[in-house]
Order: sequence, then structure tokens, then C-alpha cells
Amino acid sequence: MITDELARNRDEWHRRANDLRSLAQECREIDVWESPAGRLLHERLGGLSGSIAVLADRADDLAEAYDLHLQVVSVGGRLQI
Repeated sequence: MITDELARNRDEWHRRANDLRSLAQECREIDVWESPAGRLLHERLGGLSGSIAVLADRADDLAEAYDLHLQVVSVGGRLQI
């Protein structure tokens, strides 16, 4: 049914968001060495972590959209975009 598919997609986007948050956290926790290359790596990992966190937020937004669509469909409504 459509509701099963919507629920599955919602759950998959929530899982992706959590995976992305974990990856961003792992990037922040990488130990770097004290050197010019280490400082550059630290800066790059910080930027990467921030970008991944933004992707996680977008994945949560998609999960929320699927959830809202699921709620509408569950009561017999239709979304028109």
C-alpha cells in the first residue's frame, strides 16, 4: 500500500539523517597532529563536518515531508503540489 511505502521512506530518511550525524561527529573526533598539515586537515574536517550536518538536517526535512504526506493519505486526503 501507499502508506507502507511512505512510512518506509520516512524511516529510511530518518536513518540516513542519523547516519549522517554520526559521520559528522566522527569527522569532529578525528585526532590531528600539530603541524601545518595537521591544522589544514583540522580545518577541512571541520568544514566537512558542517556540510554533512546540513545534509542530515535536509534528510530530516525529507522524513518530515514523508510523515506529513503519510498523515494526509492516512485520513483519505491528497496532496497537490
